[in-house]
Amino acid sequence: MTSKVLKTINDYQMMSGCETLGIGLSGGADSICLAHILCKNKEQLGIKAIKGIHIHHGIRGDEADRDLEFSRSFCEKTGIDFVSFYADVPREAEKTGESIEACARRIRYSFFEQSGCDKIATAHNLNDNIETVIFNLSRGTSLSGLCGIPYVRDIYIRPLLDCSREEIECYIKENGLDYVTDSTNLCDDYTRNKIRHNIIPLLFQLNPSFDNAFSRCLSSLNSVKEYLVEDACDLIEKSRKTDFFDCTVFENCHKALKS
Repeated sequence: MTSKVLKTINDYQMMSGCETLGIGLSGGADSICLAHILCKNKEQLGIKAIKGIHIHHGIRGDEADRDLEFSRSFCEKTGIDFVSFYADVPREAEKTGESIEACARRIRYSFFEQSGCDKIATAHNLNDNIETVIFNLSRGTSLSGLCGIPYVRDIYIRPLLDCSREEIECYIKENGLDYVTDSTNLCDDYTRNKIRHNIIPLLFQLNPSFDNAFSRCLSSLNSVKEYLVEDACDLIEKSRKTDFFDCTVFENCHKALKS
């Protein structure tokens, strides 16, 4: 699995220009696996410093406090810096009218950007990507939404995006790593959990190699997206004048390219 992660990092030049790397560290299996692999390969990747970033969302009481202390202890044992942030997400969501999930995500990424790291590695994996695409599909998404979670977006990188949850669990077991479990992942109160517990198992019943089939489909869709974006950018440059855009350039374009 380590070789797969390093290949993903290399293929997408994830560590380019990165001296201080932040890792979103929840204490769960995914983030512990990611932190362990990156720490073991720190010199090979050219990283000077690694920082574990833990977000306390103010949601799960004593369990969230446990996760914070576990993550702190893991960083101490692993020899990496640790930083934590706290937010009362339920209160903030009530004020803004956002869902708990959306509010937590917004706050989480806001804290990441305050961490002072060159890049932030998050532990999104192949299963997360499947959940994301199904969620986007249910809302009537466009091509971009069907392309799933990007490997690189601004300062954010996802080195585990080619790895399945099963591979991550095997790595955890083989390396004798401890982790914590978020109890909210076990119930169907959140949309992602409904997809994870009810829809994805059915897809694997239809095709036991669904994760591989999904990866092939995603690769094809991303190629189409890259092609359209490249052509669209060329057309924009053709339409660019000194102080305006000549939109007649777009008149005879296919609607897929116009959008």
